[in-house]
Amino acid sequence: MSVTYLMSYPGSDWHIRGGQNFRSEARSETNPRRAMMEWISLCDAITRAGGHILVMPPPSVDPPLTGMIYTANAGQLFRSGEEWVYLLANMSVPHRQAEREFVRAFATDAGLQTRVAAHSWEGQADLQLVAGNRYIATWGVRTVRAALDDVRPLLPPNGRLLELQIQDPFFHGDTCLNAIANRAGDTVLLAHGGALVGSSLEAIRQFVGGTVEVYPVDRDDALAYACNGLCVNGTLLLPHGVSTGLRGQLVRRGFTIEELDLGELFGKGGGGPRCLVNELRGLVLNQGAPDYASQRDQLVARAERYPESFVPPAGPSAQ
Repeated sequence: MSVTYLMSYPGSDWHIRGGQNFRSEARSETNPRRAMMEWISLCDAITRAGGHILVMPPPSVDPPLTGMIYTANAGQLFRSGEEWVYLLANMSVPHRQAEREFVRAFATDAGLQTRVAAHSWEGQADLQLVAGNRYIATWGVRTVRAALDDVRPLLPPNGRLLELQIQDPFFHGDTCLNAIANRAGDTVLLAHGGALVGSSLEAIRQFVGGTVEVYPVDRDDALAYACNGLCVNGTLLLPHGVSTGLRGQLVRRGFTIEELDLGELFGKGGGGPRCLVNELRGLVLNQGAPDYASQRDQLVARAERYPESFVPPAGPSAQ
């Protein structure tokens, strides 16, 4: 089954502006050329696994919107009757709030209706479909609980929603929970119980039912962003650093594992492959849409013109 992802590449001045998570707070000097080549390598891996990519170019504005590469935060696509509705995020981080209008314009050009979440809500990173009609919404760090009232009316009529509070350093639900399916259609929910406040893995098991295996992920693997791996048609794309034990367990469950060297984007910016994609479930790209496959050569040429060093400016400030 083909899946379409919305992605946005880093600009030539990509750097860490916000420093809002445990990896990015140091705001290290960055290498924009390496970051762009890492982004391209992720796109290549997604394409090899059978995924399709809709490319949203970053706008040329000052200060640059360096967080736009983390499109998991852009919002969430919903089917509402015969129409598609894209619920736009309401970012909690000030330096990322300006992203919304550019995402709105891109979605509108693609023929989607748009709405804006009324409360602080950071998009698909805090809302995930587990299997069937069961969704998990997370709140407590970047997303506030009231935002779930913005999401509920857009769920399918038979949709069931589990609310989970999470805590730092797990700043989004996609850093501690990941529903992945192998080629046979078996779903495994990777879950780190230490990220949860007032809930447990057993409560999650009761919610998802017996057809989904809830597999515990320890703190070291969670901090290595094991739950932020991206599963495309049974191939799980992981950043380096996930334990051999966990990788072995996933192979035994029918997953193909591909590790990617994404040290520039994730070692400095924080997160994993899922941070860089927004799944457009059910959406089919029209002919002529700005897809990755048709733009790859131009994107590689663009990367070759990027500088190999960028020192962040001083003062208030990617993710």
